[in-house]
Amino acid sequence: MGTVDQERAAAPPRSARAATYALFSVCLGYFMVLLDGSALNIALPSIQQDIQGSLATLQWLVNIYTIPLACLLLSAGVLADRAGSRRVFMIALAGFVLMSLACALSIDARMLIICRALQGISAAGVLPTTLAIIARSYPVLADRAKAITAWGATGGIALVLGPIGGGWLTQALGWRAIFLVNVPVGLLALWLSFRYAKETERRAVASYDLLGQVTAIAGLGLTVAALIEGGARGWDDRITLLLGAGGLLALGLFVYVENRVQSPMLPLRMFRAPAFTAAVVAGFAYQFGAFGLQFIVAIFVEEAWGYSPVRAGVLLLPFAILLTIGTSLLNRRWKTRGMRWLLVNGALIATAGTLACLAASAPSSWPALAIGFAFTGLGGGILAPSINGAALAEVDNQFAGLASGVLNTFRQMGLAIGVAVLGAVLSTAGPATGLRIDLVIGIVCFLAVAGLAARYIRR
Repeated sequence: MGTVDQERAAAPPRSARAATYALFSVCLGYFMVLLDGSALNIALPSIQQDIQGSLATLQWLVNIYTIPLACLLLSAGVLADRAGSRRVFMIALAGFVLMSLACALSIDARMLIICRALQGISAAGVLPTTLAIIARSYPVLADRAKAITAWGATGGIALVLGPIGGGWLTQALGWRAIFLVNVPVGLLALWLSFRYAKETERRAVASYDLLGQVTAIAGLGLTVAALIEGGARGWDDRITLLLGAGGLLALGLFVYVENRVQSPMLPLRMFRAPAFTAAVVAGFAYQFGAFGLQFIVAIFVEEAWGYSPVRAGVLLLPFAILLTIGTSLLNRRWKTRGMRWLLVNGALIATAGTLACLAASAPSSWPALAIGFAFTGLGGGILAPSINGAALAEVDNQFAGLASGVLNTFRQMGLAIGVAVLGAVLSTAGPATGLRIDLVIGIVCFLAVAGLAARYIRR
């Protein structure tokens, strides 16, 4: 009896265990959403061979996920406030699992693209709700800080495991395995959240900015479509021109709507603060350069150099590892030097790394690409958290959630447009020349981050 009593006394209270399991559930959901993107890049050439798709098809597979994710983040946060974060998280996670299964069972490119779009919509519901559930599960600030640290580390683990895990799954079991693996992981997360997560408080929120949401999706979607189809069909093609004109018109309508509705999805007045605008543009440029290049390098080494998925994953692994080290260790260690210092120096390290990649001209020069791109990741990891800090430092605390949503929306937009632009260049100029041009564009993006930080970020 004494032993049983001691074990009970040593066991954490049920509320603490429930909070731990709730944290585990949202970390699994977060992990799954991030892993899906990084693993997919390695599997894209195998998907292309299996479904007989073009480079434009591969761009669509990435961007048809990213576009709804970018455009729906803000509305998903509002919906979670109204309906409850736990409920939205579980519904969105169930949709993500179901669409992952549908992606794995897709019989052609059209079905796969549609399922990826629905997967992106689901991911938009998962991401904003995770932190709200953590806040509800950990009311004590010290405990909450530890939980958020664990949540952030989950993102780093996903980025590291994505390239090598995606390569291994694709080579050993086929590309469908990268979607099938989401099913058991997602079901476990669903059960844990149903069993242990607490519902967040609901609050009355302003009416949805439906017209703003529609014009945002149309504007970004049509603009990205024009960039993708321009690389595939030609820039003077009628469809390309119509898509481009439609995108510009929709974006113009979006700005018009957001200036006039009572509760805009994207309050444009926030951009009156130069430092906030600089941070948002820097976030856009960072995602454009770093993760647009990740897409291009994965395609290039498998198609132009004939790398297997596993070998391509190994080549990209240093980028992911150093990105995680820069984010989780170096940025924190050097934070006393100030956000401007971190942004400028991180961007310059990323610039130097991308410059080194220009020396990679043949498969025998793979060390230049691997080492150079690793330093691109290191610089990106050092600067990335400070983009968030720089943006939030310029707004009142009561608007911190909205500001974070705006920043994350623009970062996802940077990824979508980066994949579209860099992919179009690769398609138009050819593998070797296209890679060099894309690397130069990446260098310009990182230099833009350094310039914006040096000019507008004050601390």
